[in-house]
Amino acid sequence: MILVTGGTGLVGSYLVLKLAKKAKHVKVLYRNNATRQEVYNLFKIHEPERYKVLYDSLQWIEGDILDITSLQNAFEGVTEVYHAAGKVSFNEKEKKLLNKINIEGTQNMINLSITNKIDKFCFFSSIATLDPNFDVSIINENAEWNFKRNHSSYACSKYGAEMEVWRGSQEGLKVLVVYPGIVIGSGNWERANKLLYKMTYADRSFYTSGSTAFIDASDLAEVCIRLMEDLINNDKYIVTARNVTYKEIICQLRSAFEMKPPIEITNSQLKKMAFWSQFLSSKKRISKSAYFALISQNKYSNDKLEQYLSYSFLSLEDSLNIHAKNYLQYKNNK
Repeated sequence: MILVTGGTGLVGSYLVLKLAKKAKHVKVLYRNNATRQEVYNLFKIHEPERYKVLYDSLQWIEGDILDITSLQNAFEGVTEVYHAAGKVSFNEKEKKLLNKINIEGTQNMINLSITNKIDKFCFFSSIATLDPNFDVSIINENAEWNFKRNHSSYACSKYGAEMEVWRGSQEGLKVLVVYPGIVIGSGNWERANKLLYKMTYADRSFYTSGSTAFIDASDLAEVCIRLMEDLINNDKYIVTARNVTYKEIICQLRSAFEMKPPIEITNSQLKKMAFWSQFLSSKKRISKSAYFALISQNKYSNDKLEQYLSYSFLSLEDSLNIHAKNYLQYKNNK
């Protein structure tokens, strides 16, 4: 039996879909029924002929990673865990909440996994925890957290959560840590996907000079399942398809929407915007860490993963075209 936390999120919903298609026995931890509907809708999009059968094969467990009692019930009969639950926020005023959910919640998951003698534990970290080294042009799995760098509270919370996972490995738990890039998928339109699609679909859309790595949600789910099914343990992998600029992502998505090209925001313009945003509400401020993320041109290596799996990733263009089509259908049905 497999337990998936965060199964109603963007990454988790694709993960449970893949597991259901592979006829795995899956428990999905969820917090409220509204989010379950989003998973149902995703199944309907990708498996229109048998979505109901696949969805009904899931065992839903109401609970929270901060609630030990609900977690104890969820762990009954479980042998593998995919821990995708967590909070994503770049509002620095939510630091305490980020630490509580991401670090304390992961601590609970690790402790119960050790107690219940779980065979293998997969943790979804983030490339935000991988800092570039001055002597290496491309970031790989050997990158270490640099305490002198300016990190977002989100990155700090994910790093703290990852330390709990490695602590679990020292206590005998077999773990796998994956570092996804920007995850592109369908569904979760008003949550995980809200910023990307809403910003790009606006009358006027913008892009900055930065770049990052991307991965399609379907590829991410498939790769993680393959790594979990393999004999490897206590290892880590960057899971990205390729490095892209924000310009590429926004331009291709605008093209898929058949809209005018986006407008460039130069580094000097963004710097001024970041300065004046400090006088706005906390939700509209551009923090120092967010500013550097928007202009940084970090490149990430997936060589380790490709050498191990020889996996063929979906192209950025194909990924964006698929999800843009689904987004337009969602907009038309609202």
